[in-house]
Amino acid sequence: MNQEFPSVSVVIPSWNQGRFIGRTLDSILKQDYPGAVQVIVSDGGSTDETVEVLKSYGDRLTWWSARDKGFVDAVTKGVAQATGEILAVQSSDDYYLPGAFRAMAAAFQKYPAASFISGGEYSIDLQGNVLSSSNPAGEITPHTILFKTIPPQHATFVKRRYFEETGGMRLEVDMCADIDQWYRVAHLAPGHYTPEMLAVYQLHPDQRTVTSDKWYPNLVKMVELCEAEPRYGDKFRLRDDERRNLYTYWEINWTGKRDMAAARPLAFAKLPGLLSYSPRTRRMILGASINPMLKKLVPTGLMQTMRPAAPTTAAKPDLDWWQA
Repeated sequence: MNQEFPSVSVVIPSWNQGRFIGRTLDSILKQDYPGAVQVIVSDGGSTDETVEVLKSYGDRLTWWSARDKGFVDAVTKGVAQATGEILAVQSSDDYYLPGAFRAMAAAFQKYPAASFISGGEYSIDLQGNVLSSSNPAGEITPHTILFKTIPPQHATFVKRRYFEETGGMRLEVDMCADIDQWYRVAHLAPGHYTPEMLAVYQLHPDQRTVTSDKWYPNLVKMVELCEAEPRYGDKFRLRDDERRNLYTYWEINWTGKRDMAAARPLAFAKLPGLLSYSPRTRRMILGASINPMLKKLVPTGLMQTMRPAAPTTAAKPDLDWWQA
């Protein structure tokens, strides 16, 4: 891939997100990007206003609305229609920031050997308030995905040939299929972060993530499936101590996101061996066991003084740019 502005295909799996999907589409179609952009909406037969929204875009989209088997099936059907050198999978409730595609192309120019590029993200609530932001840096390898930062699906662009070489997303790990995708691609060739903020992640109660009890077993299966397949396992596998730390971290973390009361006994059971864990896993164990007790014992005012000062924030980004 030598051209300055490679062609891009954006696949949008969709299901009853009609109130958001217009924003997603506008954030793609209003990009100032000289290269070819293909927009594919793989809708699972939405019963809300989604189809009417899609019709309003005329021939600027490739789309269909028919029952499917969920996220992985929708993405797979969309990717089968993709023609771009670069592939992105964007959720129908998330969206891109201005200049995202140009930043992606510049990053591939800077890191020509990268299999995929990922950038920064803002997370917002339904009122449009920024709740958090993330802007990782450096190379993306299987190890960094497991132990540092997971590339956000909504801010990631992958060379389509690598996506296809892995066989695409896997139903066996449908809850973390996007993570599994970047994880397997990173075995073939590292990805790279770009410092620009590329996308916005919309938090709302109807998301399939966070509350599912499938996160922990699916993540473990992701690792085990890769290690069992020579083309991945011969390039990277966990040491015994890494596996113990990672799986403990995941179990407490994802159980706690669903139900902190269920995570607490898991964390308490690990306290006797606390010092044998890595600093990251120790923090997770303490956060789910001791810290809630301290909050009850220590006065609220004192707890607030113990917290680190909030960093100064930069100027608020224009998150409504797509309306212009």
